Amino acid sequence: MTRRIGLALGGGGARGLAHLGVLKVLEENRIPINLIAGTSMGSVIGAMYALDPDADKLIERWSTFLKSHDFNSLGTQFITHQNDQSSSLLAQFINTVTQSVVLSLSAARPAILKTKRLADAIASLVPEVGIHNTKIPFTAVTSDLNTGRTVVLDSGSIREAVTISSSIPGFIAPHARNSQLLTDGGVTAAVPVEVARAMGASLVIAVNVSINDMPLLHEPNILTILTRIDTIRGIQQTEQQIAKADIHIHPDVSNAYWSEFNRFEEFVQAGIAATRSEITNIKEKIYDKKNFMQTLFSKLTGKNSL
Repeated sequence: MTRRIGLALGGGGARGLAHLGVLKVLEENRIPINLIAGTSMGSVIGAMYALDPDADKLIERWSTFLKSHDFNSLGTQFITHQNDQSSSLLAQFINTVTQSVVLSLSAARPAILKTKRLADAIASLVPEVGIHNTKIPFTAVTSDLNTGRTVVLDSGSIREAVTISSSIPGFIAPHARNSQLLTDGGVTAAVPVEVARAMGASLVIAVNVSINDMPLLHEPNILTILTRIDTIRGIQQTEQQIAKADIHIHPDVSNAYWSEFNRFEEFVQAGIAATRSEITNIKEKIYDKKNFMQTLFSKLTGKNSL
């Protein structure tokens, strides 16, 4: 029985472009990837890599896509930065609409943007094939608004799964499936470590592209206080997931706003730098036979060998 290495790629909008740099360094160092679980932007990049494991090709495709009509039609360039850069996507959405003229129009709507715009953009990146057709086993992570639970999509259309996983609450409407109302996986599993474990990973590399620190609040109002509370909850949820990983890679994305896709090259380089700083640790854990046998013993017997 060989060690199965899983990647848990977190969500974070444009910050998720750092995943490209992470994949590039792992590939250069011939780190085998046996399975991938992705949330939101992590699901987009994870799906693309699972279908065609070539990091340089992926980087080139993204560079081209970010100059395309399909990307520009999303309108992310018009989403303004907020003072509280630490806010979660949900909190940032609240700030966006409260400061815009669409507030009165959006009150009765489930989202600002039409799902078709996101679906068309995803179609430019992810082919219409079944998830089972990937070269590396892949799962897209979503959240059910009706139960508050994480829902994994590991069958059916990979394009549809990625679209649902990337549907940022407030910006893209949730997707109705039977009794479920599915939305962005980041609501319940910002970095899907547990999902990677459930897929069979014996060693999980978690890639966290959340902000690196929270700025101080100055003269906060009710809205900034509530959004900061939401941010703290999200950070705690992420930390709980990361604690269950074997390797944690956290690129320095500073306090970048989730819509700053114009910082593409910066984010890719951040992913490269963060992974290079961890590559020795990654190799040691992968090839540490003693730790591997202890993990294997625990899984087979349900007991700790120490």
